[in-house]
This record gives sequence, C-alpha cells and structure tokens, in this order.
Amino acid sequence: MNYWGFIKNNKYLLAFGFLCVFIGNLGQTFFISLFNKDLVTDLLINEQSLSLVYSIATLTSGFTLFFIGPKIDKVEVKAFTFAVLLLLVLSCVLFAFSQSLWMLFFAYLGLRLCGQGLMGHIATTTLLRYIPKDRAKAVSISSQGMAIGEIVMPLVAVSLLKHYGFNNSWLMYSGFTLLALIPLLFWLLHKAKLKPIERLVEQQNRSKQKQWTRKELSKDWRFWCLVPAIIAPAFLITALFYHQTFWADLKGWSLEWLATGLAVYGIIHFVGALLVGPWVDKYNPRVFLNWFLLPLTLAILCLWQGGTDNWLIVFMFLAGVTVAATGPIVNAYYAEVFGTQHIGSIRSMLGAIMIGSTGVAPYLFSQFVNINSFMVFALFFAILAMVLVQVKPLAEKLRTDI
Repeated sequence: MNYWGFIKNNKYLLAFGFLCVFIGNLGQTFFISLFNKDLVTDLLINEQSLSLVYSIATLTSGFTLFFIGPKIDKVEVKAFTFAVLLLLVLSCVLFAFSQSLWMLFFAYLGLRLCGQGLMGHIATTTLLRYIPKDRAKAVSISSQGMAIGEIVMPLVAVSLLKHYGFNNSWLMYSGFTLLALIPLLFWLLHKAKLKPIERLVEQQNRSKQKQWTRKELSKDWRFWCLVPAIIAPAFLITALFYHQTFWADLKGWSLEWLATGLAVYGIIHFVGALLVGPWVDKYNPRVFLNWFLLPLTLAILCLWQGGTDNWLIVFMFLAGVTVAATGPIVNAYYAEVFGTQHIGSIRSMLGAIMIGSTGVAPYLFSQFVNINSFMVFALFFAILAMVLVQVKPLAEKLRTDI
C-alpha cells in the first residue's frame, strides 16, 4: 500500500497519534528551555538551581511513568487520554503562575510526565496495537507531531513571549489545548472506532508470537545491551538542547538564529521520519538499529569543533536525522520482537529509563568542569551505545528465542 492509500485508510487514528505527539511538545526540553531566562529573572535564581529542579522533576516523572504507563494496557484509550490531557492543562496553568521553586517543580513534573512521557506513549502504543502491518509507517506519521512542533512552536513561543510575556503565553497554551485540541482528539477517536482492549487481548492470545512481559524482559541481560542505544538520542540531545541559550552565547548565535536552527532540525525530523518508516516496514528494523546513532555522533563532533553560524545548521541537520529514525526503528523493533499485548508496560519501563536519563542530563552538563570534558563524555557515550548495539548474537538470539 502506498503512503496516500495508507493515510486514507487510517486517517482518523493517524491524526489522533499526530495530535497527541504535537500536544506533548509542551513538555519537551527544546520548548520549555526557551523560557529559562525569564524564570531565572523572575524567580531570582541561577541557572544551575533551575537545572537541578528540572532534573529532579524529570526523574520523578520517569519514576511515575513506570507505574502509570502500563495502565494503557487495561484502560480504554479515550479515558486514559482524557486524564492525561486534564493534568497537562493544569500543569500549564501552574507553570504560568509559578512563584517559587516548589511550584516550579510540580509544574515541571506535570509537563514532563504528560508532555514528554504520556502523550507520546498514548500515540505510539495505540498505533502499534491497531495498525499491526504498517507499524513503522504509522509511527513515522505520528512522530511528525514533534517535527511540526519543533518547526512551529519555537517561533510561536518567541513571538508570544515578546508580545504577551511569560505568564500569558502559557495560559494561551493551556486554553488552546482545553478548548480546541481535546474535543478534536475525542472526535477522532470516535471516528476511528477502535476495538475494545479485551478483544485485542483475545486475538493476541491466539497468535503464535510470544508476548513478552515487562518482568521477563527485565531479567534478560541481552536486552540491556540495547538500552544505551535506545536512550542515547533523548539523553544527549536533552543535555545539549536544555543549555541551548548557553551554546548560543558561547558561539555568538542570536536567539532568532537558534530558533532558525531548531526549525531546520524540525524539517529534517519531518522529512526523515517519512522516508524511514516505509523502509523499516519493508526491511528488518534490526538493520537500521545498527547505524541510526552515527549521524548524532557526527553532530556532537560538529557542535564541539564548529564555531561559525553554519555549524549550528550542520549540527541540527545531523541530529535531526537520528531523531527522525529513532521512533520508527525502535518502536517497530519493540512490536516485532516483544509483541504488543504488554507493549504499554514495556514502553513505560523503557520510557522511565529514558526520561530518567533526560532528567540527569541537564544537571550533569552543568557539573562538568569545562565544555571540552562534557563533549568527550557525550562522544564516548554515543560511540559506546553504537558498539553495544552491534553485538548481533545477543539480539539475534533474543529474536530466535521468540
């Protein structure tokens, strides 16, 4: 089936996944960090303290996701989505009125848990379950919600911040989500006519594929060799993006040029994911898992050594390639190897690890003695993850066991 035919046949569910991911950008580091300077000024704190609060909130959100994420394996999508969106809206309002580090902590916690964690979790888990033959293609399309967000939202944020200020901007985000996006999502779910969870479980139990549980997977040491590669893009890019204003000052880049770079990053994310999805469905996702970290490794090297304005674009281009490939490749691999009956539980375990890593990343960056030592660490981590994922007998044996 070609792309247009696939989209036409699954338009409502694909639109639901896309919008879930798009809304989740409210909790992504690239967006939240645009407001760091305002928070430092308003709360009279230093950037290191702000990083610490953000890191603790993110770690807490990862811990919480570990327990909440599996509920999507048992609760209907509509009810689960409504609860998450309501908490996201409340978190936006709290963020707008934060006057202390405690208020900021709970605002960060809600934004990170619902935005970075649960909205993408809802989208990907639902698509993996209900579109089994074209999983990578479905995830590719839904991931465009983040790509479009990366293109549009920094530009919107800079404009709203300039004209309406920090507080009013976040009240606008919460109002738009509550009044426009939530009703639209529920209408799309109604039109998609999803099968109840119980009927899906019955079908999975009749299939011959082993349905791994989270407990079984966590006890298999071979699986843990894949984890560094799975978390590397989020971990390393979060560390770099959270301190993007620091990079801009260090390299002499304006905030407008930084927003332009993020737009390039979003465009590559958009185009790359659309190209990767069909390839992953056609070939084995294992083939792509071996090398998808290479562009990110080169991107880190370029950011470290490059000094002119153009190096920002090169970094954003290469980083965007890896991020575009990550969703389709990794999620198709999950479904193919581990099954989909407990996919919400497994994804929430990996999501908790990933979010935990992104929670550590901003504070870890600020603790390095100098920029060179951090870049050496980032390169070492990326290369190590790439080496571990090359240990083919581990993954091949894991797949043979299934």
